[in-house]
Amino acid sequence: MNRFRLILLAAFLAVIAGTILAYWLNPPAKLPVVEDPGQAQLEGDGKPRVRGLTYTHVQDGVRKWSLAARGAKYDEDTGIVTLFKPEVVFFQEKGGEITIRGKVGQYDQKNQVVHLKEEVMARTKDGKYMETDQITYSEIEQVADTNSWVTVAGPGFKVVGKGMLVVVPQSKVTFKSQVDSIFIPQGTGPPPGATMDEPADSPAGGKP
Repeated sequence: MNRFRLILLAAFLAVIAGTILAYWLNPPAKLPVVEDPGQAQLEGDGKPRVRGLTYTHVQDGVRKWSLAARGAKYDEDTGIVTLFKPEVVFFQEKGGEITIRGKVGQYDQKNQVVHLKEEVMARTKDGKYMETDQITYSEIEQVADTNSWVTVAGPGFKVVGKGMLVVVPQSKVTFKSQVDSIFIPQGTGPPPGATMDEPADSPAGGKP
């Protein structure tokens, strides 16, 4: 696989993993669930819940990210915050967006671990996306890990593998097994850095 494409892929996945972390660890994201659970509705298990959660974080008059979820609950015994059908949109400075969603999201405050599961999707506005069944991020180790099938794709490329490890500080991505990739060259001619020999019967006569 072309080294430059690998670098781009690693950077993309590192941004996604780091974005998940930035959302879960930002205190305003926890306000509706953690700081005042007494206002939430109690259900059969006695755990406080919030329904129809929405939040937009604004800094210096500029939208930074928004959160929407069907519901949320906080378990004081385990220190785990759970969001149901969360969707987070991050607004980038140059007008781009990163959207992350899943059926269930959990943040283990004691162990500083984020877990997204069931139909996890991360998508950028320019068409790049990642899909998997579940992914776990450790704040302490700064590593995103999954043993599920992962698809990472975008204009001109698609990579599928079983299991993936992302080391965020080094922007290092490892697909664990059964990796298959497709890259579609853009434009005409050989890729950058490649050379192409002319056929013997061409006007160039096969000469460099």
